[in-house]
Amino acid sequence: MIAFLFPGQGSQHPGMLAALPSASTVTSTLDSVSGVLGHDVRELDSADALAGTVGAQLALFTVGVASSRLLAEQGVLPDIVAGHSIGAFATAVAAGVLTLDEGAAAVRIRAEGMRDLHPSGFGLLALLGARLADAERLVAELRPGGGDLFVAMENAEDQIVLAGSDDAFQRVHDVAARFGFRQVRRLDVAVPSHCALMAPVAAAVEEYLADIPARRPTARYLSAMTARAAPTSAAIGDDLANGVARRVRWRDTTELLAELGSTVVVQIAPGHTTAALFAAAHPDIPVIAVGDAPFDDSLARIRRALSIGA
Repeated sequence: MIAFLFPGQGSQHPGMLAALPSASTVTSTLDSVSGVLGHDVRELDSADALAGTVGAQLALFTVGVASSRLLAEQGVLPDIVAGHSIGAFATAVAAGVLTLDEGAAAVRIRAEGMRDLHPSGFGLLALLGARLADAERLVAELRPGGGDLFVAMENAEDQIVLAGSDDAFQRVHDVAARFGFRQVRRLDVAVPSHCALMAPVAAAVEEYLADIPARRPTARYLSAMTARAAPTSAAIGDDLANGVARRVRWRDTTELLAELGSTVVVQIAPGHTTAALFAAAHPDIPVIAVGDAPFDDSLARIRRALSIGA
Protein backbone atom coordinates (compact mmCIF):
# COMPACT_ATOMS: atom_id res chain seq x y z
CA MET A 1 0.00 0.00 0.00
CA ILE A 2 1.56 3.29 -1.11
CA ALA A 3 1.07 6.62 0.67
CA PHE A 4 1.85 10.08 -0.71
CA LEU A 5 2.86 12.93 1.62
CA PHE A 6 2.66 16.53 0.39
CA PRO A 7 4.89 19.03 2.25
CA GLY A 8 3.88 22.36 3.70
CA GLN A 9 5.27 25.88 3.64
CA GLY A 10 8.90 26.09 4.64
CA SER A 11 9.85 23.37 2.12
CA GLN A 12 10.08 25.86 -0.74
CA HIS A 13 13.42 26.76 -2.31
CA PRO A 14 14.49 28.83 -5.33
CA GLY A 15 14.65 26.85 -8.55
CA MET A 16 12.21 24.13 -7.48
CA LEU A 17 9.91 24.79 -10.45
CA ALA A 18 12.82 24.78 -12.87
CA ALA A 19 14.04 21.52 -11.32
CA LEU A 20 10.88 19.68 -12.38
CA PRO A 21 11.52 17.23 -15.24
CA SER A 22 11.09 18.47 -18.78
CA ALA A 23 7.86 16.66 -19.63
CA SER A 24 4.55 17.56 -21.24
CA THR A 25 2.73 16.76 -17.98
CA VAL A 26 4.81 19.34 -16.14
CA THR A 27 4.41 21.94 -18.87
CA SER A 28 0.63 21.53 -18.98
CA THR A 29 0.44 21.81 -15.17
CA LEU A 30 2.50 25.01 -15.10
CA ASP A 31 0.50 26.47 -17.98
CA SER A 32 -2.82 25.65 -16.32
CA VAL A 33 -1.84 27.24 -13.02
CA SER A 34 -0.52 30.27 -14.91
CA GLY A 35 -3.89 30.60 -16.63
CA VAL A 36 -5.70 30.69 -13.28
CA LEU A 37 -3.26 33.25 -11.85
CA GLY A 38 -3.16 35.48 -14.92
CA HIS A 39 0.65 35.42 -14.93
CA ASP A 40 3.37 32.82 -15.45
CA VAL A 41 3.76 30.72 -12.30
CA ARG A 42 7.41 30.23 -13.28
CA GLU A 43 7.97 33.82 -12.11
CA LEU A 44 7.54 32.53 -8.54
CA ASP A 45 10.72 30.45 -8.70
CA SER A 46 13.02 33.11 -7.20
CA ALA A 47 14.10 33.68 -3.60
CA ASP A 48 12.26 37.02 -3.48
CA ALA A 49 8.96 35.56 -4.74
CA LEU A 50 9.17 32.51 -2.46
CA ALA A 51 9.82 34.70 0.58
CA GLY A 52 6.21 35.86 0.36
CA THR A 53 3.23 33.83 1.54
CA VAL A 54 1.43 33.95 -1.82
CA GLY A 55 4.44 33.00 -3.93
CA ALA A 56 5.51 30.19 -1.60
CA GLN A 57 2.08 28.57 -1.33
CA LEU A 58 1.25 28.77 -5.03
CA ALA A 59 4.66 27.41 -6.02
CA LEU A 60 4.44 24.55 -3.51
CA PHE A 61 0.99 23.64 -4.79
CA THR A 62 2.22 23.66 -8.39
CA VAL A 63 5.28 21.51 -7.70
CA GLY A 64 3.18 19.06 -5.68
CA VAL A 65 0.57 18.60 -8.38
CA ALA A 66 3.14 18.35 -11.20
CA SER A 67 5.19 15.76 -9.30
CA SER A 68 2.21 13.58 -8.41
CA ARG A 69 0.95 13.76 -11.99
CA LEU A 70 4.34 12.59 -13.25
CA LEU A 71 4.16 9.59 -10.94
CA ALA A 72 0.57 8.83 -12.02
CA GLU A 73 1.69 8.94 -15.64
CA GLN A 74 4.16 6.18 -14.75
CA GLY A 75 1.48 4.08 -13.07
CA VAL A 76 2.40 5.04 -9.49
CA LEU A 77 -0.90 5.93 -7.84
CA PRO A 78 -1.45 6.41 -4.10
CA ASP A 79 -3.76 4.39 -1.90
CA ILE A 80 -3.52 6.99 0.88
CA VAL A 81 -2.69 10.71 0.72
CA ALA A 82 -1.93 13.32 3.38
CA GLY A 83 -0.82 16.93 3.16
CA HIS A 84 0.91 19.13 5.70
CA SER A 85 -0.75 22.55 5.82
CA ILE A 86 -0.80 24.03 2.27
CA GLY A 87 0.15 20.55 1.02
CA ALA A 88 -3.45 19.52 1.64
CA PHE A 89 -4.57 21.30 -1.55
CA ALA A 90 -2.24 19.35 -3.85
CA THR A 91 -3.36 16.29 -1.88
CA ALA A 92 -6.99 17.02 -2.74
CA VAL A 93 -6.09 17.31 -6.43
CA ALA A 94 -4.19 14.00 -6.29
CA ALA A 95 -7.25 12.39 -4.68
CA GLY A 96 -9.53 13.69 -7.45
CA VAL A 97 -11.61 15.92 -5.16
CA LEU A 98 -10.43 19.20 -6.70
CA THR A 99 -9.44 19.94 -10.28
CA LEU A 100 -6.11 21.65 -10.85
CA ASP A 101 -7.83 24.96 -11.62
CA GLU A 102 -10.04 24.74 -8.52
CA GLY A 103 -7.07 23.94 -6.33
CA ALA A 104 -5.00 26.83 -7.70
CA ALA A 105 -7.88 29.26 -7.17
CA ALA A 106 -8.45 28.04 -3.60
CA VAL A 107 -4.75 28.33 -2.76
CA ARG A 108 -4.69 31.87 -4.11
CA ILE A 109 -7.65 32.87 -1.94
CA ARG A 110 -6.04 31.25 1.11
CA ALA A 111 -2.57 32.71 0.57
CA GLU A 112 -3.71 36.24 -0.27
CA GLY A 113 -6.08 36.20 2.70
CA MET A 114 -3.30 35.12 5.05
CA ARG A 115 -0.94 37.79 3.72
CA ASP A 116 -3.50 40.57 3.93
CA LEU A 117 -4.82 39.64 7.38
CA HIS A 118 -1.40 39.73 9.07
CA PRO A 119 1.07 41.42 6.70
CA SER A 120 3.87 41.70 9.27
CA GLY A 121 4.84 41.03 12.84
CA PHE A 122 3.70 37.40 12.98
CA GLY A 123 4.98 33.96 12.04
CA LEU A 124 5.84 30.47 13.26
CA LEU A 125 8.36 29.33 15.86
CA ALA A 126 9.63 25.74 16.17
CA LEU A 127 10.37 24.25 19.59
CA LEU A 128 12.77 21.34 19.15
CA GLY A 129 13.07 18.90 22.01
CA ALA A 130 9.63 19.97 23.21
CA ARG A 131 6.71 17.76 24.20
CA LEU A 132 3.15 18.86 23.51
CA ALA A 133 2.29 19.15 27.20
CA ASP A 134 5.29 21.43 27.80
CA ALA A 135 4.39 23.64 24.83
CA GLU A 136 0.80 23.95 26.02
CA ARG A 137 2.02 24.86 29.52
CA LEU A 138 4.36 27.48 28.01
CA VAL A 139 1.56 29.04 25.97
CA ALA A 140 -0.80 29.11 28.95
CA GLU A 141 1.86 30.87 31.01
CA LEU A 142 2.81 33.47 28.39
CA ARG A 143 -0.58 34.58 27.16
CA PRO A 144 -2.90 34.98 30.14
CA GLY A 145 -5.99 36.54 28.60
CA GLY A 146 -4.10 37.26 25.36
CA GLY A 147 -4.44 35.98 21.85
CA ASP A 148 -1.02 36.33 20.25
CA LEU A 149 0.48 32.88 20.96
CA PHE A 150 -0.85 29.43 20.05
CA VAL A 151 0.27 25.83 19.66
CA ALA A 152 -0.04 25.46 15.88
CA MET A 153 1.50 22.08 15.03
CA GLU A 154 2.63 18.84 16.60
CA ASN A 155 4.98 17.57 13.91
CA ALA A 156 6.70 14.86 15.94
CA GLU A 157 6.94 13.64 19.51
CA ASP A 158 9.59 16.25 20.26
CA GLN A 159 8.85 18.93 17.66
CA ILE A 160 6.15 21.52 18.32
CA VAL A 161 5.46 24.69 16.33
CA LEU A 162 3.95 27.84 17.80
CA ALA A 163 2.06 30.54 15.89
CA GLY A 164 2.02 34.11 17.11
CA SER A 165 3.42 37.61 17.17
CA ASP A 166 7.01 38.77 17.22
CA ASP A 167 6.44 40.07 20.76
CA ALA A 168 5.12 36.69 21.90
CA PHE A 169 8.11 34.92 20.37
CA GLN A 170 10.45 37.17 22.31
CA ARG A 171 8.66 36.12 25.49
CA VAL A 172 9.20 32.49 24.46
CA HIS A 173 12.94 33.06 24.00
CA ASP A 174 13.11 34.69 27.42
CA VAL A 175 11.83 31.56 29.20
CA ALA A 176 12.88 28.75 26.82
CA ALA A 177 15.87 27.68 28.94
CA ARG A 178 13.60 27.08 31.92
CA PHE A 179 11.49 24.68 29.85
CA GLY A 180 14.53 22.75 28.65
CA PHE A 181 13.90 22.99 24.89
CA ARG A 182 16.82 21.84 22.75
CA GLN A 183 16.38 24.66 20.23
CA VAL A 184 13.98 27.50 19.49
CA ARG A 185 14.00 28.43 15.81
CA ARG A 186 11.98 30.87 13.70
CA LEU A 187 10.54 29.23 10.58
CA ASP A 188 10.48 30.67 7.07
CA VAL A 189 6.75 31.44 7.27
CA ALA A 190 5.57 35.04 7.60
CA VAL A 191 2.05 34.41 8.92
CA PRO A 192 0.55 32.81 12.07
CA SER A 193 -0.87 29.69 10.43
CA HIS A 194 -3.07 27.08 12.13
CA CYS A 195 -4.57 29.13 14.91
CA ALA A 196 -7.65 31.20 15.64
CA LEU A 197 -6.02 34.31 14.14
CA MET A 198 -6.74 32.78 10.71
CA ALA A 199 -10.49 32.27 11.15
CA PRO A 200 -11.45 34.91 8.52
CA VAL A 201 -9.26 33.16 5.94
CA ALA A 202 -10.92 29.82 6.71
CA ALA A 203 -14.31 31.42 6.10
CA ALA A 204 -13.21 32.82 2.71
CA VAL A 205 -11.85 29.46 1.52
CA GLU A 206 -14.97 27.69 2.78
CA GLU A 207 -17.16 30.10 0.80
CA TYR A 208 -15.22 29.38 -2.40
CA LEU A 209 -15.24 25.61 -1.92
CA ALA A 210 -19.01 25.58 -1.28
CA ASP A 211 -19.60 25.85 -5.03
CA ILE A 212 -17.26 22.97 -5.98
CA PRO A 213 -19.10 19.83 -7.20
CA ALA A 214 -18.92 16.81 -4.90
CA ARG A 215 -16.52 14.11 -6.15
CA ARG A 216 -15.68 10.74 -4.65
CA PRO A 217 -12.01 10.58 -3.55
CA THR A 218 -9.87 8.17 -5.58
CA ALA A 219 -7.50 7.64 -2.62
CA ARG A 220 -8.02 7.65 1.13
CA TYR A 221 -7.51 11.24 2.25
CA LEU A 222 -6.13 11.77 5.76
CA SER A 223 -6.89 15.06 7.47
CA ALA A 224 -3.93 16.53 9.33
CA MET A 225 -6.44 18.57 11.33
CA THR A 226 -8.30 15.57 12.78
CA ALA A 227 -5.73 12.80 12.20
CA ARG A 228 -8.57 10.77 10.74
CA ALA A 229 -9.66 9.78 7.25
CA ALA A 230 -11.95 12.29 5.54
CA PRO A 231 -14.20 9.95 3.54
CA THR A 232 -16.27 12.42 1.51
CA SER A 233 -15.66 15.54 -0.56
CA ALA A 234 -17.58 17.54 2.06
CA ALA A 235 -15.25 16.35 4.83
CA ILE A 236 -12.22 17.10 2.67
CA GLY A 237 -13.57 20.56 1.91
CA ASP A 238 -13.95 21.20 5.63
CA ASP A 239 -10.35 20.13 6.16
CA LEU A 240 -9.07 22.35 3.36
CA ALA A 241 -10.95 25.41 4.56
CA ASN A 242 -10.64 25.15 8.32
CA GLY A 243 -7.18 23.61 8.56
CA VAL A 244 -5.62 27.08 8.32
CA ALA A 245 -7.29 28.07 11.62
CA ARG A 246 -6.78 24.81 13.54
CA ARG A 247 -3.85 22.85 14.92
CA VAL A 248 -1.95 20.46 12.64
CA ARG A 249 -1.76 16.99 14.19
CA TRP A 250 0.94 15.71 11.87
CA ARG A 251 2.44 13.26 14.33
CA ASP A 252 -0.91 11.53 14.79
CA THR A 253 -1.61 11.66 11.04
CA THR A 254 1.62 9.87 10.17
CA GLU A 255 0.98 7.33 12.94
CA LEU A 256 -2.34 6.62 11.21
CA LEU A 257 -0.51 6.06 7.91
CA ALA A 258 1.43 3.25 9.55
CA GLU A 259 -1.61 1.82 11.33
CA LEU A 260 -3.51 1.64 8.04
CA GLY A 261 -0.79 -0.59 6.59
CA SER A 262 1.29 1.71 4.38
CA THR A 263 4.17 -0.32 2.98
CA VAL A 264 5.86 2.49 0.99
CA VAL A 265 5.72 6.20 1.77
CA VAL A 266 6.57 8.78 -0.89
CA GLN A 267 7.11 12.44 -0.11
CA ILE A 268 6.15 14.46 -3.12
CA ALA A 269 8.54 17.29 -4.08
CA PRO A 270 9.92 19.61 -2.89
CA GLY A 271 12.17 18.82 0.04
CA HIS A 272 12.29 15.88 2.41
CA THR A 273 11.07 17.17 5.79
CA THR A 274 7.89 15.11 5.99
CA ALA A 275 9.81 12.05 4.78
CA ALA A 276 12.38 12.53 7.54
CA LEU A 277 9.71 12.89 10.21
CA PHE A 278 8.01 9.70 9.08
CA ALA A 279 11.27 7.77 8.74
CA ALA A 280 12.33 8.74 12.27
CA ALA A 281 9.10 7.34 13.70
CA HIS A 282 8.87 4.29 11.40
CA PRO A 283 12.35 3.18 10.28
CA ASP A 284 10.98 -0.16 9.11
CA ILE A 285 8.82 1.37 6.34
CA PRO A 286 10.60 2.50 3.13
CA VAL A 287 10.38 6.27 2.56
CA ILE A 288 11.35 8.01 -0.68
CA ALA A 289 11.53 11.80 -1.11
CA VAL A 290 10.96 12.42 -4.82
CA GLY A 291 12.72 15.79 -4.81
CA ASP A 292 15.98 14.43 -3.38
CA ALA A 293 17.14 12.77 -6.61
CA PRO A 294 16.51 12.90 -10.37
CA PHE A 295 12.94 11.82 -11.10
CA ASP A 296 13.90 8.60 -12.90
CA ASP A 297 16.06 7.55 -9.93
CA SER A 298 13.25 8.25 -7.47
CA LEU A 299 10.79 6.35 -9.67
CA ALA A 300 13.14 3.34 -9.75
CA ARG A 301 13.45 3.42 -5.93
CA ILE A 302 9.67 3.54 -5.55
CA ARG A 303 9.21 0.57 -7.89
CA ARG A 304 11.85 -1.45 -6.05
CA ALA A 305 10.24 -0.69 -2.70
CA LEU A 306 6.80 -1.62 -4.02
CA SER A 307 8.10 -4.91 -5.38
CA ILE A 308 9.79 -5.77 -2.07
CA GLY A 309 6.66 -4.91 -0.11
CA ALA A 310 4.30 -6.80 -2.42
